[in-house]
Amino acid sequence: MYWVSEYSLITVTGAGGSAYVQLQVCPSGARYRSVIENLSPRAARDLRKGYIANFHHPVLYAKALRLAAVRLSELLPVSPITRSVLLAAPAVAATADIAENVVNLWMHEDTRRITDATATTSSVLAAVKWTGTIGPLLYLSRGFLPLWFGAVRDRVPGWLRTP
Repeated sequence: MYWVSEYSLITVTGAGGSAYVQLQVCPSGARYRSVIENLSPRAARDLRKGYIANFHHPVLYAKALRLAAVRLSELLPVSPITRSVLLAAPAVAATADIAENVVNLWMHEDTRRITDATATTSSVLAAVKWTGTIGPLLYLSRGFLPLWFGAVRDRVPGWLRTP
C-alpha cells in the first residue's frame, strides 16, 4: 500500500516531479524561488496537482506503516518503546507532510511569500516527513524480509539451501 501510494503521487506530479524533488530540502528562499520561477506552465500545473493529491497520500502511507508495525509486533518480539515509535512516527510524518503541502501551496500562489524562513519551514517539514517514513520503513523491512524469504524458502524445494 505504501509503494502504491508513492507511485500514484509520482504519476500525478508528472512534469513537476523534478521541481518537487529539488524543493524537498531547499537551502534558501532564493533557490526555492528560482526553481518555481523556472518551471514551464505545464510543470507548474503538474506540481500544484501533485501537492493537492498529496493531501490524501500521507493518510495512506501512515495507515500502511502503522498496520505493518502492528503486524510485525504480532510476529516478532518488539520492545514497547520501539512499537510506540513505529506507531507514532508515521502519524507525525503525515502531519508534517500535510503541513508542508499547505506551506508550499501558499508560497506557490505568490512567489513574494518565498523567503529564507518559509523555505526553511518547508525543508524542516520535509525532513520530519522523510525521517518519519523512511526510518520505520527500513526497520519494518529489516523485520519482514527474513520472514518473507523464509516463507519462500520453505515452499520452493532447493531454493537458497546450503548443501
